Amino acid sequence: MKLYRLFEKKVFKIQPDLERIRKALKDIGDPHLNFRSVLISGTNGKGSTAAFLESILREHRLKTGMFTSPHIIDENERWQINSKSITDERLDDYISQLKPIIKKYDLTYFEASTLTAFKYFSDEKVDVAVLEVGLGGRWDATNVVYPEVSIITNVSLDHTDLLGNTLDKIAYEKLGISRKDRPLVIGQDQIEIISQAVMKGIREIYHYPIGFTYQIKNNKMIYSFKNYKIEDIKPSLLGKRQFSNCAAAITGFLVFAERNSIKVDKEKIKNAVSKTFLPARMQILSEDPLIVLDGAHNEDAVIKTFKEIEELFPTRKIITIYGGMKDKNWKKILGIITYRSKEVICTQIPVSRSLKKSDLPADLKFCEEIKQAVDAAKSIYTDDSLILITGSLYLSGEMLKIFANRS
Repeated sequence: MKLYRLFEKKVFKIQPDLERIRKALKDIGDPHLNFRSVLISGTNGKGSTAAFLESILREHRLKTGMFTSPHIIDENERWQINSKSITDERLDDYISQLKPIIKKYDLTYFEASTLTAFKYFSDEKVDVAVLEVGLGGRWDATNVVYPEVSIITNVSLDHTDLLGNTLDKIAYEKLGISRKDRPLVIGQDQIEIISQAVMKGIREIYHYPIGFTYQIKNNKMIYSFKNYKIEDIKPSLLGKRQFSNCAAAITGFLVFAERNSIKVDKEKIKNAVSKTFLPARMQILSEDPLIVLDGAHNEDAVIKTFKEIEELFPTRKIITIYGGMKDKNWKKILGIITYRSKEVICTQIPVSRSLKKSDLPADLKFCEEIKQAVDAAKSIYTDDSLILITGSLYLSGEMLKIFANRS
């Protein structure tokens, strides 16, 4: 990873303020003021919502920038123009330009990534940038922009050491991306978010089911919002939770379009969401054997993943490969996985925070090499089963590399 090399073996000074990133941006001409933006936060579904929204904007002939994290396979994925990752040469050039600024203000890796994104999008003169919050919202480096629209997908317990140990506290942090005079879209009908948004005095709040509604019929969505009704919407990403992410993205687009006098084309919206691609979100890696990859890295996401697997493949018994991080609530996650799976195989991810054999219960099957875990799962696979690979998105990236090499 090119940019990350500047930060290897460095202890990040993560502090709850935006002053460092603001000063760094000022030194390079405040590039984040040169384009419109949509800011997306939430515990789960940020990446999918961002991908749907970017696709809809691009389908309407807007030049898009998209900044997301973490990457799955290649660091370049974090910075995209019109759904194309930044080139190695361009990234090298930005690292060379920005390295003195990064050192001057002792930026963290995420702050440096954000700085790079804003410079890149400004240089490329994007019409709009879709920005995925890295962590929380209030103190996230992306929050220096003044977004046209803010989207919060949902809240659940994750990163409780940094964001708080209740849904109300986490919602408060996520709501930091909202602005009183700009629209806020909430992807789920969660009272923790809605009540605090009302108390904050946000003038435009759109949430399910008051601001927009959708119905699922024959695995397609009927969507309604204000004077719009769009039928037969078929999101490309598997799972019912993607209807919620898709609806939030469509609402975000319609509000953005209204604010910026963009002519809305319903067919372009349907076309965009039907071909949106995002790896490691209920992604089928193989039909025979049936292997599904999903980067569910917290309790809420793991519960939803198993529920959707059971709905999509009700007759299949689940063999799960799991690799997670020590700083997650992995005991609860592993408890859910063990209860819902026929067999569980744990493996180690090649990052320092990964769970190791010594961390896990002795009775769990463990493979130190990820390839060995895949082979072990295949060895017990039968026609009435499926292999689910889940846990950290870093595990997803390693799996995609393995399957790319085997294809």
